[in-house]
Amino acid sequence: MMEIAIRVQGLKKSFGSQQVLRGVDLEIPRGAITVVIGRSGTGKSVLLKHLLGLVPPDEGTIEVGGQDLWKLRESGRRDLRARFGMVFQNAALFDSMDVFENVAFPLREHSGWEEEQIGTRVREVLASVGLSSAVHKLPSELSGGMRKRAGLARALVRNPDYLLYDEPTTGLDPIMTAQIDALIRATQDQHPGLTSVVISHDMQATFRIADRIAMLHEGRVILHEDRETFRQSDHPVVRQFVEGRLDGPIRPDLS
Repeated sequence: MMEIAIRVQGLKKSFGSQQVLRGVDLEIPRGAITVVIGRSGTGKSVLLKHLLGLVPPDEGTIEVGGQDLWKLRESGRRDLRARFGMVFQNAALFDSMDVFENVAFPLREHSGWEEEQIGTRVREVLASVGLSSAVHKLPSELSGGMRKRAGLARALVRNPDYLLYDEPTTGLDPIMTAQIDALIRATQDQHPGLTSVVISHDMQATFRIADRIAMLHEGRVILHEDRETFRQSDHPVVRQFVEGRLDGPIRPDLS
């Protein structure tokens, strides 16, 4: 039986008159990669912000490790948030800092470690993502794939229990996308207790890395299954999205 790391129940969120999440139910198992797919603008990134406790729900609950985020004090949410690593879509590196300084930043801000400890940990995690030779390069000197890897190293440096990826392969060519997918999969395999959530609309990447796949459509999760069960689903919305067809229940926005 799966151990549930994150449980979302009845999650609703609106911004003004726009209802984004309409009752999301999702159980994310510990020690696996769950990929959340769906069209652009369906609320995938809004869901991530809720998992981090950055946005309060209008209705519903988010439990992380059995703790209801919004029954905790702000200090408790902050402590829980420290157990997360976040890999941003554009890597979000500090332009004025080299790779080493970028990756060391979370440790200097939050760990209280001595510089020798920080240096050892930073070099260790940079080696794990294949960036040992780029330690002193600035973000402007990195390729798109190297920036993604530096962002992953920064997310991993504090040994998180939960790792969130927001569209990790956006803007990369197919070969680099495959390399990043392989790195995400290898990272999970090297940290068997890690719970990973990936936001994506790239189906090839999704089937390469996912243990489980959840599809968000019109503000709700319409299907959440293991990879092979999801791949074989005959749900009409899922089939249209997976196959990238124009015909089907999802109406393209051509405006």
